Parts: sequence; C-alpha cells; structure tokens
Amino acid sequence: MCAEEFSLLAYNDQLRLINSLGKLKTSLIVNDYQFTVYKLKDFYVELTRNIHQLTFEKITAIRNGDLPERYR
Repeated sequence: MCAEEFSLLAYNDQLRLINSLGKLKTSLIVNDYQFTVYKLKDFYVELTRNIHQLTFEKITAIRNGDLPERYR
C-alpha cells in the first residue's frame, strides 16, 4: 500500500490500519491542535485534531521523502 491508496480509504479503515500497522513517530501540540505522525511501511500519516474534540479533523498520508522538517 502507498500513500495515495491509503488516502482513498474510508476514515474508519484508515484508523484501523494506523492502529494495527502504525508506529508512532512523534506527537506535537501547537495552540489548540495536536499533530501526531505514524510510520506505515513506506509512508507516514499525520493526524490532526483539535484538542477540544474527540475526532480527527484531518488524516494526511505523506510519502517518505516528503515528511516535513518539523517531524524529522
């Protein structure tokens, strides 16, 4: 599976894959947002959530070479 295929999955399927295959890379809190990055095989996944809510606002798949500097 690659980042593009992951992006096409339904929200619940994305969370299931992150839960079963993901390795926590880092987690940051900036203002009212938590950014959590997981490594899945050949790509990373960034989960963005407002710390006042229980659900993730955004799940973003990131190819291995495109990982933002703040997460390295």
